[in-house]
Amino acid sequence: MHSDSSLTVGLGDRAYDIIVGRDLLARADNLAAAQLTDRHVIIITDSQVAGYHLDSLASACSRVARRCDTLTITAGEASKSMSVLSVLLEDILALGVDRGVVLVALGGGVVGDLAGFAAASLLRGVDFIQVPTSLLAQVDSSVGGKTGVNAAAGKNLIGAFHQPRLV
Repeated sequence: MHSDSSLTVGLGDRAYDIIVGRDLLARADNLAAAQLTDRHVIIITDSQVAGYHLDSLASACSRVARRCDTLTITAGEASKSMSVLSVLLEDILALGVDRGVVLVALGGGVVGDLAGFAAASLLRGVDFIQVPTSLLAQVDSSVGGKTGVNAAAGKNLIGAFHQPRLV
């Protein structure tokens, strides 16, 4: 038995739920059924988080998604760049996506910011889900819709506000 809690962030048609609990990844198919069922899901994670959590989440998503793909970036702040974003977007497009795709950000703030900005930019905006794995991402970067990458002139200077469909 699981005792999850949820909170709805009320933003009109962009409202979303934040689910808090234990062992959520293995139950993602049930918890996110409305966002994942019969859709093309692409999980974006980093090289550090992948070894711990990717298999569990991909397995759960595969139970309800029409298709589930995974993309892994190099862990670290250096990946929060236009060059990595460009490669990520090309990799996503190579998977044959349409506007029904949902991107799932599995990781800390770098992954969440990068995947969220990719979702805001791809096909002029597609759905995404935040699955924060660090404490800072859980309480800060996964909520509020702030997405983006760094520039030579400073951090978080290129980005967009794009609310997740679920956290």
